[in-house]
Amino acid sequence: MSSKGEFYILKTDPISAPAANILKQQMLSVGGECAVSRGAATCTIDMTPAILSGTKKHYLRLIESLNYQQFGLDILREELRNFFSNDYHQTEMHIGSITFDLKKKTAVMGILNVTPDSFSDGGKHFDFDDAVTAAFQMEQDGADIIDIGGESTRPGAEPLDLDTELNRVIPVIKAIRKKTDIPISIDTYKSAVARKAFEAGANLVNDISGMNFDSDMAKTVAEFNAAVCLMHIKGTPRNMQKDPRYSNLIDEILHFLNNSIKKAIDAGIPRNNICIDPGIGFGKTITDNYTILRYLKEFESLAQPILIGLSRKSLIGNLLDLPVDQRLEGSLAGLAAAIINGASIVRVHDVKESVRAVKIADAIAGKN
Repeated sequence: MSSKGEFYILKTDPISAPAANILKQQMLSVGGECAVSRGAATCTIDMTPAILSGTKKHYLRLIESLNYQQFGLDILREELRNFFSNDYHQTEMHIGSITFDLKKKTAVMGILNVTPDSFSDGGKHFDFDDAVTAAFQMEQDGADIIDIGGESTRPGAEPLDLDTELNRVIPVIKAIRKKTDIPISIDTYKSAVARKAFEAGANLVNDISGMNFDSDMAKTVAEFNAAVCLMHIKGTPRNMQKDPRYSNLIDEILHFLNNSIKKAIDAGIPRNNICIDPGIGFGKTITDNYTILRYLKEFESLAQPILIGLSRKSLIGNLLDLPVDQRLEGSLAGLAAAIINGASIVRVHDVKESVRAVKIADAIAGKN
């Protein structure tokens, strides 16, 4: 009965009025519903989105009926076919020699900022020995991935020169890799830093720009057969929080990430090496951040694992009126909600506590 009981409401990007009319006729003919903008029927408007609603069975019939249709409906048919295909959605991710089965367990990424000025832990791990010790402690506490960053990307941060960033992160990566095989992520948007990090033993690049700040990033990741996290940002760290505005928050982030995924795949990066991050706090208001978390399942339409990083961020501090070092409970509450709403990887400062919270959230979400 599942194909008759699973109900879906899907919205298309704007399509031509003739395409919308055909789509509506076909969806109604198979027993579903379709709403389009006023004026589409008489073609007094050029473009309109369409809102489709029906059971999985209705959509499977619609996919068959759209075969050989024109006006771009062949592309929509393929997108619908992919959406309802069990093997299209990536539930595994390859990072180095490890394959994470994210359907069974949410992965925990520990944050290791080798910086003097990060918003939460700036200066705490700036010393080389302190950074390496902290990484091993994260692994002992249950971290699945260590994410190392040498440049602060807090709101208002100025760009860091290449040599300084390399001098901060590369020795730490080498020291960690000598003693453990744990996957290492390099938090950078510079391809030159990513290259040196991969050569030193890193396995993943966590790019806040979705590979848009550096045109060589995609081919660098592909060359090393590395993994990549594609994050959304509006603007740059320097200006991203200066009155960010969206016409449609979720749509704009979806389009940005979809373009980044296409860029990665076109460069030769395998789909099971890619995850996405809607970028909590990167060019968003407090309301925007909570809207993203509420509608996180919308990002499952991109069929890639979803990473969420909200640990100690201002959406928690502002709501609770608490300083950075007192945001643990709020961070764990947001983490649990994100997992239940579809997150597969969580990026955290407090590893031990987060690993415990993940186990509970995974049990509620039905991961096993």
